[in-house]
Amino acid sequence: MKNKFIYTILLSIGMLMSNSCDSLEEKPVGVLSPSEVFSTPADLMLSVNGGYSLLGHEAFWGRKLSLTLLLRGDMATIADEGTSARRQEVDKMTMSANNGMVSAFWPKGFEIIGAVNVAIEGAKELNGDEAEINEIVAEAYFLRAFVYYQFVRLFGNIPHVGQSIESADHAYNMSEQPEAEIYAEIIEDLEFAKQWLPDQARQRSRPSKGTAASFLASVYLTLGDYQKSYDEAKYVIDNSGTFGYNLEGEFADLFDPSIAEASNEVVFEIDFKGGDGAGVPSELGGSNAATDFMAPVTGPRKDTRFGYDGWSVTSPTLKVFETWDTRDYRRTVSFDTVIVGADGAEVPYTNFVSLDDRNRNRPYIAKYFRANGQAGTPVGRNGRDSEIDYSVMRYAEVLLTAAEALNEISGPTAEAQGYINSVRERARRELDEDATNDSMYPMNVSGGLSKEDFRTVVLEERRLELAFEFGRWFDIKRRQLGEEAFGPNGLEQQAFDPSKDYLMPKYQQDVDRMPNLTQNPGY
Repeated sequence: MKNKFIYTILLSIGMLMSNSCDSLEEKPVGVLSPSEVFSTPADLMLSVNGGYSLLGHEAFWGRKLSLTLLLRGDMATIADEGTSARRQEVDKMTMSANNGMVSAFWPKGFEIIGAVNVAIEGAKELNGDEAEINEIVAEAYFLRAFVYYQFVRLFGNIPHVGQSIESADHAYNMSEQPEAEIYAEIIEDLEFAKQWLPDQARQRSRPSKGTAASFLASVYLTLGDYQKSYDEAKYVIDNSGTFGYNLEGEFADLFDPSIAEASNEVVFEIDFKGGDGAGVPSELGGSNAATDFMAPVTGPRKDTRFGYDGWSVTSPTLKVFETWDTRDYRRTVSFDTVIVGADGAEVPYTNFVSLDDRNRNRPYIAKYFRANGQAGTPVGRNGRDSEIDYSVMRYAEVLLTAAEALNEISGPTAEAQGYINSVRERARRELDEDATNDSMYPMNVSGGLSKEDFRTVVLEERRLELAFEFGRWFDIKRRQLGEEAFGPNGLEQQAFDPSKDYLMPKYQQDVDRMPNLTQNPGY
C-alpha cells in the first residue's frame, strides 16, 4: 500500500504544469505527509526513479526536447516539409505561443521536478544514515538542476519549484524568478550533489561527483564566470582517474549500441529501456515512457539496411556537410551519405529523393540511425523502443570547456591548447577502416593565436566534436551568435530576430492561468 501512496504523490506533485486546471483540483498535493510515505531510503529511491523514467519520456528527451534542441541549432534542419508544423516552427524561428513541442516538454519537465521534490521533502522526515540518505537526495538535486538548466536557457525567467506544491492555489499563484536566481538555485543543487554523490555511479545514467562538477563547469561557462568554470572542469580533469573518465579510443564506438558497457567518456546519459512499453502506467505516458525516437526521426525513408524505415524529419543542411573538412574522420562517423534501396542497390545522397520524395538530397545524421548509431533492436519498421542510451555530456566536452574558460582567463596558454589537442588526437584516424591512427588531420593547435582566434577555434571544435548531440543551440545562445549562424554566411539561413529568438515561448496554458507568469516578448 505504501508504494501506491508514493505513486499517487509522484503523479500529483508534478501537476503544477498539467494539461488542465481540473487535474490540479482533483489531485491536490499534501494529502499525505512525507512521514506517512517514506520510512526507508529505498522509499526515497522510488520517487527519484520516477524522475529518471520521465527523463527519457517521448515528451522530454525521447523526442520532444531533444528534437527541439537539434532543430534550433544551425547544424540540422527540417527534411520532410510535410512534417508537423510544431517542428517547422522551431526550425524556422516562427514559434507560436502555443507551440506543440513546448506544450509537451514544459509540463513533462515540471513533472520530473515534482517527482524529485517528493524525495527531497521526504528525506527531511526520514531518520537513518545521513550519508545513505543524502546520496539519494543528491541524485534528486542533480535531476532538478538538470531540468532547470535546460529550461532557464530556453525560457529565461520561470517559476522555481523548490518544494512540494500543497494546493492548486499555491500552484496558480507562484511567481516566476529572474534567470540569475534560477541559476543560483541550479548551482546550489549541483554543489549539494557534488558533495554527496559517489566518485563513480553504478551506471552512467546516474550522476557522480564528476557529473555534478562537469555540469557546474558548463553552468559557469554559460554565465561567463570563466574562473569558476575552469576550476570545476580542472577538478574533473585532475580527478579523471578517480571518476573513471577518459576519451574513448575509437570515436565511432561512442555511437555503437553493440558495446555492452557505457564508455568511460560518458559523463551523463539518458537511459532508454527497449521493450518497456508494455505495462507502463498510462499516467506516465504508456508506451512512450523511456522510448527512443531519435533513430527514426533522423533517418532517411526507404533505407533497407536495418529492417526499419526512417521518418526523414530532420537532416543536416548541405552546407554543414560540404564545409566539413573531408580529412576529418568524425565527418565519416557523423553523416550517412549512402543508403540501400529495396533492390539492394546503393543510392548516393545526391539521389535520396528518388527512393521517397519526403527525403532530401543531402546526407543524413548517422550517429543514431545507421550501424554506428543504430538504436538497438528495431521494433516493426520504426526503430523505436530501443536500448541505446544517449550521452548528454561527454568527457571531451569537459576538456573543451576547460580550454574555452582558460583562454578567457589567461589567453591561449599551452594548457588550453593541450585540451583541444587531446580531443583532436583522438579524431586522427585514417578514413580507410583498416588504417591505424596515423592521420595528420586535424592538426594540433599551436601557439601564436590571439584570444579571439582561439575562442573561434574552440567553439568550432565543439561544433564538430559534439555535432548533432543537442548542445549546439546553447553554444549559439551563450555567445550571441544567432545573427551570424543564421545569416547569409551561416550554415543555415533562417529569419533570426535577436530581440525574440534567443528565448522560446513559455507554455501558454500556464501563462493564461498563472497571473504571475509572463510570456516572453514577441510571442
